[in-house]
Amino acid sequence: MKTFYRVTLLAFVVGLTILCSLAPWTTTPSGSSAAHNALGYAPIWSQRFVSFPGARVDYGAFAMLAGVAAFFAIVLGGCAYFFRDDRGSERADV
Repeated sequence: MKTFYRVTLLAFVVGLTILCSLAPWTTTPSGSSAAHNALGYAPIWSQRFVSFPGARVDYGAFAMLAGVAAFFAIVLGGCAYFFRDDRGSERADV
């Protein structure tokens, strides 16, 4: 199971790193609390959309993309575990 956990953690960290550098940004029009306009993708720490009033990272879309990254990390971890070379225990002394 160490293979599963290590590959899953590595894939999730890589996915979140990519997601933080390509986070979805949105702007909320003045006077409206529900509607928003998608501005594009930029790093979380970016000042790319600073000229737009109310520009911010769309944390709802960010959470959905993080869920997708977690799903694919689990799938990659499962593939690494089930398709490894040795089918026995992962302990070296057995």
